[in-house]
Amino acid sequence: MSKVLIVEDEYALAAALATLLRRMGAEPVVAASGQGGLDKLTRGAFDLVLLDIGLPDMSGLRVLEKVRALPVPPPVLVITAHGSLENALEARRLGAQEYFLKPLKIGEIQLAIRALLEAKPEALAEAAAPVVQPAQGTMMIGAAPTMQRCFAIIAQACGSDAAALISGPPGSGKTLAARVIHAHGGRAGQPLRTIECGPASEPLFLPENLGETLSGGVVVLRGVQVLSAGAQKALMEWIDAGHREARLIAISQGDLHECVWQGKFREDLFYQLAVLHVAMPALVDRVSDIPALAAFFLSQAAPDRDLQLAEATSACLLAHEWPGNVRELLNAMHHVAAVCPGTEALPHHLPASVPRLKVAGESATHLDRRLREALESWLDLQMSVPESELPEYEKVLGQVEGMLLAALLRRFDEKPTRLAAAMNMNRATLRKRCRELLGWD
Repeated sequence: MSKVLIVEDEYALAAALATLLRRMGAEPVVAASGQGGLDKLTRGAFDLVLLDIGLPDMSGLRVLEKVRALPVPPPVLVITAHGSLENALEARRLGAQEYFLKPLKIGEIQLAIRALLEAKPEALAEAAAPVVQPAQGTMMIGAAPTMQRCFAIIAQACGSDAAALISGPPGSGKTLAARVIHAHGGRAGQPLRTIECGPASEPLFLPENLGETLSGGVVVLRGVQVLSAGAQKALMEWIDAGHREARLIAISQGDLHECVWQGKFREDLFYQLAVLHVAMPALVDRVSDIPALAAFFLSQAAPDRDLQLAEATSACLLAHEWPGNVRELLNAMHHVAAVCPGTEALPHHLPASVPRLKVAGESATHLDRRLREALESWLDLQMSVPESELPEYEKVLGQVEGMLLAALLRRFDEKPTRLAAAMNMNRATLRKRCRELLGWD
């Protein structure tokens, strides 16, 4: 029987994982702290470790480092509520075989656990080979759930040499993501070359020129969606011939799969380029990241000044829809640094493209409107059935409450005890709702 160590301080999640392991025929052992987990590892052998990063006494990454230093380290599956890029890269660098974000999808983690328990030792050793030491100046900022998913895939791309596709709206950070993958990947010491796809670059994709175009290192194809049919054909034939001199990172403005549906891009080439796919979100889909991004850009724009955003200025940033995404926010902070003479940036220091708020509390209007629009669209989908088949009100209400609970729990490290204390909720009632609405064991 396989023996699995669970290092998790949240009782409900540890119990759920233990139940899952028993159903899989494995023996679970639980430790509620990093040191407790290390003590158990020194006293006995384990076939797998499920490790939370957010532990009460030390970072789970520190535990991971000590686990990997053991004479015969077991494979480690990392769990985290806050999937920052630094955590994802560091977990990969330290040898974690898998990386999962809370809330966990039981079906997915069950498959990963089974694969790790059944894997051969040599395969585990190869999968845990660390990537290069982190490079400076190529980190990305974000804590929104949409960015956490991106970070997990970017970390996977850093530990692989497979082709990667980075898609997203203009100004969302696609080029930075490509630089991160290069800087933290196995080819960090090799050249990074960027080719702007378009009429001017078409000669580079002639069959007789591809050998030089893709000669080595990492090649970024920006605007890959505009490649001509001839260039797509030549590139596909080059890949089919087995050439792997350069690692390819394709950057697509918008959804490249939609171009496939429209017949503008080869489906076989799409799948060759999108072995790993990073979908960068629009800034309006990661509103919670705006304050941290703005502060970082402001510090870059005025490194010799302690320039801060006034509360009213931050409210303006949160109310704006940012059609130019992160690039627009970056430019706005450079504008603020240029026109603000003091140490506190006020609303009138923002560029004209960012509307000023006229009344207190107006910052919520924009977000409330987006919430109402999203709710209306969701209800349209739920009610697109004959009236006799409409779901009961309590079921619809439960789905909405479930989404609200999941969003709140993410802000408290998936720990219901912390959520209950902070928001004056009954802990027993909260756990009951989590079981009913989120499927917690």
